[in-house]
Formats: sequence, C-alpha cells, structure tokens
Amino acid sequence: MEEIRNSSNKLVCRLDKARRVVEIVIKGCKTTIRFLDDGTVEIENEKTA
Repeated sequence: MEEIRNSSNKLVCRLDKARRVVEIVIKGCKTTIRFLDDGTVEIENEKTA
C-alpha cells in the first residue's frame, strides 16, 4: 500500500491502486473504501485495537 501524506507529513490514508482500496485510520476507527468493477463503492468501518 502507498502512504498518502499531507503537507505536514502526517499520514492521511493508505492506497492500494491494484486492489482499488483506500484505507483511513483515525482515533481507533478504520474505514476501508473499495471501488468495485460495477462502478459501486463498498465502505466498511471497524474499531481497531
């Protein structure tokens, strides 16, 4: 996964272009966004340890 950082060099999200997935982790909550072949988007949220 490629790390995307802002101008302050803080991690914003991780991106996997091959799997078409964006992963965002903020304050113990992980959001995974998947772009599917049929043009829809699947979003999952889960608590992290």
